[in-house]
Amino acid sequence: MTAPAVGTTMPDIHLIAPDGRESLLATLLGNEGAVVFFMRAASCPICLVHAAAAVRLAEAGELGAARLVVITPGDASDAAAVAKRLKSPLVTVAASGTAHANAGLGSTLLIQHSGTFVLDAAGAVLHAQTSVLPTGNFSADAVREALGTRVS
Repeated sequence: MTAPAVGTTMPDIHLIAPDGRESLLATLLGNEGAVVFFMRAASCPICLVHAAAAVRLAEAGELGAARLVVITPGDASDAAAVAKRLKSPLVTVAASGTAHANAGLGSTLLIQHSGTFVLDAAGAVLHAQTSVLPTGNFSADAVREALGTRVS
């Protein structure tokens, strides 16, 4: 499965909150636009830097009405560890178990793919940036550009 491209709809995946509650991505998003960042691992230092950069965008009001969601592989304890590191009420952190693959983010040579998706209120992908290496999975400028013209 390949990651959703611009103009397609983000697949609905099962998520696990830091407290262990389960939900679906679509339920979590409701009818809001979103920036969804899939981490390579809860302990990935580059992913944590990118997630923190996304939080700073949210804190600066640069995400507008879009919700920020950070998703790590793993379980509730992984989601809790990331939430503790990010320390912001403006981000929703969840774990996907092994469902990154259901969003088209598989593994290559045991390296989990990661990426950033900007979604409109209907779940359509406005921006997609994925990578095997975490250095290529996030661009604040690309997120700003996608949000500046299309997310409500």
